Amino acid sequence: MNKRFILPALTALAILAAIVVFCLLLVSHTQTDPMITLDSDWRTTINGTPYELIALKKLYHTYTSSLARGDHIVLSTTLPDIGDIPNPTILFRTRYTTLEVYIDQELIFEYGKDFYNANKFLGKMYHEIALPSRYAGRTLTFVMDVGENRAFSGLEPPILGSQADISGTFLHHSILILTTGITTFVFGFTFLCIALIFVSSVPEVISLLFGALSCMNLGVWLLTYYNFFSFLVYTDYETQIEYFTLYLIVPYCYVILYYLEDLQNDKLFKAIMYVSWGVPLAQYALHYLFNIHMYVTLPLYEISAVFGFGILLFFAYRTSKKKNVRTSSIVQLTGLLVFSVSVMTHLVLNLLGPIMYSYNTIFGRIVIAIGSIYYVLCHLSTYLIFITESYAKKQENISLSHLAYADGLTNLANRAKADSLMEELNNASDDYCILSIDLNGLKTVNDKFGHPTGDRYIKDFAKVLTNTFSDECFCARIGGDEFLVVMRDAATKDINALIDRMNSALNVMNALYTEYHRSVSTGFAFRHECKDGNSHKVYLLADQRMYERKRLMHEELGIKARF
Repeated sequence: MNKRFILPALTALAILAAIVVFCLLLVSHTQTDPMITLDSDWRTTINGTPYELIALKKLYHTYTSSLARGDHIVLSTTLPDIGDIPNPTILFRTRYTTLEVYIDQELIFEYGKDFYNANKFLGKMYHEIALPSRYAGRTLTFVMDVGENRAFSGLEPPILGSQADISGTFLHHSILILTTGITTFVFGFTFLCIALIFVSSVPEVISLLFGALSCMNLGVWLLTYYNFFSFLVYTDYETQIEYFTLYLIVPYCYVILYYLEDLQNDKLFKAIMYVSWGVPLAQYALHYLFNIHMYVTLPLYEISAVFGFGILLFFAYRTSKKKNVRTSSIVQLTGLLVFSVSVMTHLVLNLLGPIMYSYNTIFGRIVIAIGSIYYVLCHLSTYLIFITESYAKKQENISLSHLAYADGLTNLANRAKADSLMEELNNASDDYCILSIDLNGLKTVNDKFGHPTGDRYIKDFAKVLTNTFSDECFCARIGGDEFLVVMRDAATKDINALIDRMNSALNVMNALYTEYHRSVSTGFAFRHECKDGNSHKVYLLADQRMYERKRLMHEELGIKARF
């Protein structure tokens, strides 16, 4: 792996370790007071019909009909004495219902009545209900109005204990899902930042942006599906966020598969992908514009998920038969397949409902957590592989481009690069200056001392040239002893001072190294000196002035001109 990618990889692993440690520290809890689950001996009334001493988990055994909106449920039990506990609290999870809590006919808690009366969406939430200090032996009553058809077939039994023990124990027992949700979201956000950094230099990385967004979406769904927001950010809109993110899972999988399999020209797949995005958009429109709640349109997601899973299996099989498939594609497809299997398993457990209730709460969490973490790790691997390969390819192209446009001896721009710039200057509006430079005595040095010495003369001058003219100037070697400098916005520069500085540097070298004499002839011209601003004419004018100065210098020294 390229050294520049070791740091991002180690950083990603460090972030994962930090999140795990943070979550462990956050939810680390030692129970200090007694705590009890109130599952049995509930006196239940549904629409005026009494049912005696039932267990809430198995409510479907007693009430065999499906609940419908408007059904009225009353649950009551006698609170046991579990000792003198600080801040006695009841933890109870509602599922698409309102909630009124009474202690001996005294109302102590209320939730959802305004939503219910306005026919707004009532979701799932955990409620921490504070009890009076003297609670033992008193009657606890839950009154609920059902907000959705088939709202639930069983309820999680309430938990009685101190407020600190209830919150701490719940989060501690949910460490697997909590860590998975936070890790998935944070890694998705990290992937997104990495992709945005590289997208300008590696345009293909845009395909991985959707992978990052899908990880963030998955993390939010996990945290809202298991109602962690009830403890972190208590909001009435938690379940809406859950369904909003749930319905995006399938479309994101289609987009990832679209880029993964290079299906840009597959019209059928593109049509299916567009439909997959149209389904959640229609569900959102029905919810927010026509008050047809997202819970009602859940079967559309289930159908879309099953159909998408079949398509994914088809492409996974097709890819397995191909040869020379990129490693990054195999890794990402494997992660997508494992995640899809976990989602389908989770979906089946939910469809089985009360039959698999106890398995759904334990096995379902394990399956979805493993699938999500594997999905994230595959994305991490894909990022590192893809970016490493793409960056290496880009660097290779840059190297080849440099070889094509760089002078092999001096590493300055060559004549091809200079010609390209001259074409650009024809459209320039600034008053640029072109400086033509010719080395004096190069042929004599080659003849007397040999070509290696002549090459050293050229390289020494190239260093002087680049040191004299700032990075804003363009320097090129366009022939054996011919050099070119282009200065943009030349009105801000003292050209003669720069030439004097260059000559002074050559004189310093002559004083230090007396083997041969180093000097140059120069000539320069500005764009405004040529009426049409043609760069070639500006260069010819500068070159003409350079040769004129060389001729005068030769006359002064009594040297016969060679031009």
